Amino acid sequence: MPPLTRWFIKTAFVSLIVAFVVRAVMAVLPFWQLQAIAGALAPVFLHLFMWGWVTQLIFGVVYWMFPKASKDNPHGHEGLWLATFWLFNVGLLFRVVGEPLHLLRPEALWAWLTVLAAIFQWLAAMGFVFNTWGRVKGR
Repeated sequence: MPPLTRWFIKTAFVSLIVAFVVRAVMAVLPFWQLQAIAGALAPVFLHLFMWGWVTQLIFGVVYWMFPKASKDNPHGHEGLWLATFWLFNVGLLFRVVGEPLHLLRPEALWAWLTVLAAIFQWLAAMGFVFNTWGRVKGR
C-alpha cells in the first residue's frame, strides 16, 4: 500500500474517532443547558464524518486501487496528490474550528476561516478529480 494511501486512510480513521467523540459530547451538552454549543457542533460532526471519514477514505482507496495513469506516473501527478491531501485536511481543520465559532460568535474572522476552509476543500476536490479523471478508462 503506497504511503499516501496510508496517510489518507489513517487520517480518515482519526476523523471517524473524533466525529464520534464530538457526537457523544453533543449528546451530553444539553444536560448542562448547553444546547447552543451542541447545535454548533452539529456541522462539525457532519464534516468530520462525511468529509473526514467517508470522502478521505474514498480518496485513499482511489489513489491506491484505480487503474494506473501510466507506467511512469501510476497515480498521476504526485505533487497534486500531496497538495490534495494537505488542502483537504487543512480545510477540514479550518472548518471544524471556524464553523462552530462562527455560529456561536458571528464575527468576520470566523466567517473568513470558514470561507477559506471551503476554498481549500474545493481545491482539494478539483485536484482529486483532475488526478483521477484520466485513470477512469474503458476496456
